[in-house]
Amino acid sequence: MSRHVAPQTWADAFAGRLSDDERAAIEQHAEGCEKCARSRARVGRASDSFASLRAQTAPELPWDAVRARVHWTVSKERRARTAPVPRRSRFAWPRRTWLALGLAAVGGIGVVIATQRTTSSPAKEPTIALARVAPAEAPSPPPAPAPAPLAGLVNRAAGEVRLDGVRPAELFTQRLVAGNVIATGDGAVDVQFGEASAFALGPGSTLELRRFDAEAIELAVTGTIDVEVAARRPGQRFLVIAGEHTVEVRGTQFRVEHVAEGTRVACRHGRVAVRDRAAEVEVGTARGLRIAPGTALTEERVAPLTVDELDALARATPLQLPLWDVDALARNSAPLSIATPTAATREVRVDGVELGRAPLAVRVMPGRHTVEAADHAGRFRRAGWVDVAGAGAGARLELPAERPPTAGIAARRRELRAGLDHARLASCTRSIAKAGLSGTYVQIELAVDEHGAVGFLNVIDTDLPSSTARCVRESLAQVRFRAGAAATLRERIDL
Repeated sequence: MSRHVAPQTWADAFAGRLSDDERAAIEQHAEGCEKCARSRARVGRASDSFASLRAQTAPELPWDAVRARVHWTVSKERRARTAPVPRRSRFAWPRRTWLALGLAAVGGIGVVIATQRTTSSPAKEPTIALARVAPAEAPSPPPAPAPAPLAGLVNRAAGEVRLDGVRPAELFTQRLVAGNVIATGDGAVDVQFGEASAFALGPGSTLELRRFDAEAIELAVTGTIDVEVAARRPGQRFLVIAGEHTVEVRGTQFRVEHVAEGTRVACRHGRVAVRDRAAEVEVGTARGLRIAPGTALTEERVAPLTVDELDALARATPLQLPLWDVDALARNSAPLSIATPTAATREVRVDGVELGRAPLAVRVMPGRHTVEAADHAGRFRRAGWVDVAGAGAGARLELPAERPPTAGIAARRRELRAGLDHARLASCTRSIAKAGLSGTYVQIELAVDEHGAVGFLNVIDTDLPSSTARCVRESLAQVRFRAGAAATLRERIDL
């Protein structure tokens, strides 16, 4: 044999793919060829390791070599299923194949060494290191929007009323909000804070608006408070805190009196729940509850209200304006002040609505308003009318003193007729006379004392425009009276 034995030929021989004659021929050649002998030894060592490699598990690989592990397993199964490759001519292999087999042999030796290292210790299950991944935090929900704040407006005030400890110059322009403290001396105040929702604070009382928004209203009271509140929506609460007791409502009219002698709750209609730290009691329509300090809260204390008590609750209903819009009312309405000439008080009505005893002030809309006052017999008589411009411009009307019986009325009427300035009156009505308006009149109420001084002069009825009626009144105020009997009279003057 003149040529050397190729390494793959030795591999075929060790794998049993050569005949005995061929095997003997290459063995005989290796005996006399040192190079082929070395190749035979090298390929033999590698071939001996193939059987053990087939029985070995895949080498332990880190997690980032999963692809190599899969390739290892698939290649192993594929080799097991692959049939033996047909033998080619021993000496016709190209040079590239020789180089490839040489590299494979060297690689086989490296694999044997690696296998020996890995098989020196008992096989272990591969350990896969998983990176700890922090659980994704759920996005925090957006904060709930703050409930819309409420604002209240004073609709009626009488006597001394203080806001946060001071007497405001313009009480009717103030917006009452959470944190305000309202106090009354000898007077009272009505505050509206929603459609069909208002409260009235009685004389000698203090009220703190602890919370005042669309979600909850909390009023802490000392003294007397009358409340009428529209039905609350789900989730809304209305509380009146009277010392150690709390009154909660859903929609009703009721009164709470909290004084040193105890607490009284009276419900005109609807239902309220009164509770303390130990118990809760319901007070229904036309029912009342009295609790002395330190007394247990029980159902037995609830009793029916008398007719007089129900009538007092009806008369104490807080004053409300029918169309509630806090911005529009603050911008367009104005207070009407009704005064009395003496310290005496009189029941008054404005546009037919009884408002209580004057002096007082009430919120009205722009326009002409009729004022009536009660006499000593309780009969309401027209006391005058007043024009309110609105937009914060208030108006004032002074009630006349009650007309005393006197024999001087006729004399004072004659003096009034004699003192009329007809030329000035004609100038007042000239513009409407040109427009064809005639047959107008004014009806006045006039008080004259014994010195001839005019106590008051009110236009209580007329068909004149307001500017013309004002001019006529100023003309009548120029009439002078002599000393004589005091008298109060009403007189109609045709123009």
